[in-house]
Amino acid sequence: MGPGWRHLVLECHEALVAEFPEYEMLAVKQKWGALAFQAFPRPWQPGGNWTSAEHARLDAIIEAFARRSEEICERCGAAGALRETRRIHLTLCDACEAAVPEHGHF
Repeated sequence: MGPGWRHLVLECHEALVAEFPEYEMLAVKQKWGALAFQAFPRPWQPGGNWTSAEHARLDAIIEAFARRSEEICERCGAAGALRETRRIHLTLCDACEAAVPEHGHF
């Protein structure tokens, strides 16, 4: 995940804490050009310890940030679009599209 999405990760974290103060973050990454934030409503216990409604609410919050990431350059935070010009899909602005090498590493 690139630095242009740091503010989205922080906002997502704050939204999750507001709804689920004990949420458990599993991973934050980029997948198919979008922000992938993986979490549980609270720390996992054998057999589960949250309702399907809680999990649906958590997923809705995360999905809203994933959709926002699809229009923000992962590298610089400017307006961006999905680029499929590399072996890894990235959401980039025009300037970063020209600057990021073929391998996709920033």
